[in-house]
Amino acid sequence: MTSRRWCVLVVAIVAATLAGERLASADDEVAPEKPKPEPDPFRTKPGYVQLFVTSFLGDGLRFNNPYRLSTPLGGDAESVSRTAPYIDIGLGATFGNPLGLQHGGTLRTSAAVSGVGQIVMTPSYLAWRRWSAIALSGRAGIPLVVTPDVTWGLEAAAGATWFFLGGFGLAAEIVGDVYYGAGTREKSTVTYPVLSGQLGFVAAYEVLP
Repeated sequence: MTSRRWCVLVVAIVAATLAGERLASADDEVAPEKPKPEPDPFRTKPGYVQLFVTSFLGDGLRFNNPYRLSTPLGGDAESVSRTAPYIDIGLGATFGNPLGLQHGGTLRTSAAVSGVGQIVMTPSYLAWRRWSAIALSGRAGIPLVVTPDVTWGLEAAAGATWFFLGGFGLAAEIVGDVYYGAGTREKSTVTYPVLSGQLGFVAAYEVLP
């Protein structure tokens, strides 16, 4: 075998060896596994609860005034009149994933701060959703008038809260009520629609699972 053939054979062997090493190293280089997403702790460990304390000051408009309240805004019995300003104190709780829509309940107690002393207690269903420092809420309940005359009604409310410090926030609500009251000569039972607005504070405390 000539020297030229020996050179060709050596080059072929070296090339084959290098190619085999490259294939082996490619096999050894396995793509790293993607990290598995961490499970939602509030799904694997249910039991999250959020507790609320609320305090509001509000005023409203009454759209049926057969007894002519002291602050009428119109000239007839069906005209709009202002209600007495009131304070509203409440306790509530929600359950579920804090990163989604939560459901719960609340008990509000309202008391007039002027005029006829009226106290209303309202157990309500509460829906709550928070994004960072902003939260939106909705309520639906049955207001129970305790004094001066016992009666009841229906209530729906929508609100927003801005948390300026952790679990402490400023809140605003729009509240719509329909009460059933004493009748008149024309009607045995009269309904009193009321639209109110209120501003106040919310304190929220989270109970982690």
